[in-house]
Amino acid sequence: MFFGAARHDLVLEGIGFTVFVKNNHAEVVRLGYLPRKARDPVPALMVRAAEEASGCRVTGAARGLWRSPSLPGDTGEARFALAC
Repeated sequence: MFFGAARHDLVLEGIGFTVFVKNNHAEVVRLGYLPRKARDPVPALMVRAAEEASGCRVTGAARGLWRSPSLPGDTGEARFALAC
């Protein structure tokens, strides 16, 4: 789905993200390790990263957040639909 997507690298509140944007979708990858206690703000920062990288608004953020099924509770990756 994201083959050929535009890549954007951002740092928000000291946390690095890579955002891939293609058509009306974004995939956000958090870079680096964060201890569990530091992960609470990450979902909102992922929405912000997707919006800043794409110039679009994230739609259905709560429904669009995807976390790795192999690591429940991890905030390492998210996919969003965008309204451009």
